Amino acid sequence: MKKTIKIKIGGIVFHIDDDAYDILKAYLDSLSSHFGRLEDGKEVMDDIEIRIAEIFQQNTGTQKEVVNIDDVNKMITIMGEAKDIIDEDEPEVIRGTTYAKSTGRLYRDPDNGILGGVCSGLGAYFNIDPLLFRILFLVSLLAYGIGLVYVILWIVLPKAVTPSQKLEMKGENINIKNIEKSVKEEYEQVKHNLNSPRVSETFGKIGDAFGTFFKAIGNIILIFLKIILIIIGGALILAGFVSLLSFLGVLVFGNSLFFQDLTDIPGFYLPHVLPIFTDPKYVPFVMIALVLAVVIPLIALIYGGIKLIFRFKVKDKAVGVFALVLWLIAIGGLITIGTFESVHYTNSGKVIKTYKLKSVSDSLIFVKTGELPANAGNKDFLSLELDNNEGIYRDAETRTIYGKPGFTVKKSKSGELKLEIIKKSRGRNSGKAWEHALDLGYYWNQRDSLIVVDPYFELKEGKRWRNPHVVVTLLLPVGYKVYIDEDMTRVIDFIPNVDGTWGYNMVDKTWMMTEEGLKEWTPGEDDLQTERETEMTDTTGIQ
Repeated sequence: MKKTIKIKIGGIVFHIDDDAYDILKAYLDSLSSHFGRLEDGKEVMDDIEIRIAEIFQQNTGTQKEVVNIDDVNKMITIMGEAKDIIDEDEPEVIRGTTYAKSTGRLYRDPDNGILGGVCSGLGAYFNIDPLLFRILFLVSLLAYGIGLVYVILWIVLPKAVTPSQKLEMKGENINIKNIEKSVKEEYEQVKHNLNSPRVSETFGKIGDAFGTFFKAIGNIILIFLKIILIIIGGALILAGFVSLLSFLGVLVFGNSLFFQDLTDIPGFYLPHVLPIFTDPKYVPFVMIALVLAVVIPLIALIYGGIKLIFRFKVKDKAVGVFALVLWLIAIGGLITIGTFESVHYTNSGKVIKTYKLKSVSDSLIFVKTGELPANAGNKDFLSLELDNNEGIYRDAETRTIYGKPGFTVKKSKSGELKLEIIKKSRGRNSGKAWEHALDLGYYWNQRDSLIVVDPYFELKEGKRWRNPHVVVTLLLPVGYKVYIDEDMTRVIDFIPNVDGTWGYNMVDKTWMMTEEGLKEWTPGEDDLQTERETEMTDTTGIQ
């Protein structure tokens, strides 16, 4: 086992192998022997050590705590050999690898700035004369008020203080050659400023004052942002918590939606819903996949909200990856089962049956609905009302599946009183779709002038929901009247009529079929019509 040595470089403590320490010590000694003779040699060595510490920090962490020979050699490759700076005739680009290349970063340049150094920092980053940025900000401030961007950049951009930061600002390699060059330029800049102290001090004080002011504003904005993040985090936790409890309630209890009285959303027990659409043997797999697909994002939502509020750091990458993989598997399972089930909806089929009704003496037909299923009032009776003429129901006790039919009235083209029943369904092919339509059970009966239609149709035992529809049409001859009972609102569909009355408003009224279409009829209207025809005949005779 190698011996490790504890060292402090650039103000940071590192543990280093003894053989790596020997190489590092020799490297630093050679640099010290060179820069020790220079007037600004101490500043150069301090900046070089800071840069070396940055490189070591990048190569070590929680998984690796000891600096080894490879780390030291990589650092020397980035920084350059000590011999590269001894000969002044060496070119600017020294030996190194792609690790030494700096991509540049935005900083404020206080050395060449007038106020905050924003324009000089932009100029150094884009290698453009800062004067152009100063003119741009000044014109935009006077013309459009966009100069506020300058203030924002002053607040958010860090100041380039160390030679490493100044080199990074210019996009130059951060190695010993350029660090030395940067320190010398800074030293010359300081001597130049000493020749005009009043101007430098004046602008320096103004810049520091503005910097302090904008820094305070930035801190206030940061506080507001933290408050906003806390509010967002709280909202995420609340939304995730409510959604999670609602879903689990539907899954377990059949009804736990929050604010149900306000939203008017019916509760339902999920295991009662799934057998309507898929084979019961697939239900456990669908339930597991559905739970994972819904619960994992909701828990992530709650967890994200907690992290936003408390801003703690946890090594949760592995857990996150595992949860993501589990969620993708669940989604894939749902998609697979959904794909298998969607095959049963590819084709449509239709069955039409027309029944001739018994004639009535006064040409008046009464229409009403029959009774609901026997267990419709039980709490386990599933009721999903999609809209007025769309609904899915399931009796958990008998496992019978029901649907809601639609009722309408049309003029009989044959002049006979008839009842037409249209059954529609879908299937994997036309033959299967036709069989599914034929399997739909629907019942009605006529008692003299009264026609009773069921408010539901049912699927035979073991059959699945394949988007079935049943439309009941009363074919009414011209001159016939129909009274639509109030309970027909359960099933009434659009009924075309001359008055343009909406279907719901047609109940509890009598309607007569005319050549133009269905028209509202009131008692005594026939006698009034006879009197009008008599008056017209008399008037014609007088002429």
